[in-house]
Amino acid sequence: MIQSRTLAQTALKLIQKPDAEKHIKAFLEYLKVNNLTGLLPQIVAHTKRMAAQHADDETLHIYSKYELSAKDIKAIVSTTGADKDTQVEQHIDETVMGGFSATYKGHIYDGSLQNQLSRLTTTLTR
Repeated sequence: MIQSRTLAQTALKLIQKPDAEKHIKAFLEYLKVNNLTGLLPQIVAHTKRMAAQHADDETLHIYSKYELSAKDIKAIVSTTGADKDTQVEQHIDETVMGGFSATYKGHIYDGSLQNQLSRLTTTLTR
């Protein structure tokens, strides 16, 4: 049996296509013909969750112990390969000892002092 999560993923892909309205109408007709309209509340809930997750993945989250300057943020944006117009959220994290840690599109960029010392230790002990 087809799952509501799979249908939600399909709906999200359809709205990104040209003539999205036509595709969504066909999708709804598919649900109706296959007696799957009862899944619509679950499909909508999954769609909202996935869209929110996608938006969060597209946001560059920067964690540092102190507030960073615009110049520092610009350098981190460049380092991560994010577009200049990417939404950036800065988070103060007392556990970051020097430098920064960032997440963007599912990747972690660790420029913290602790990570640099760990890498140096690994290099020197080899």
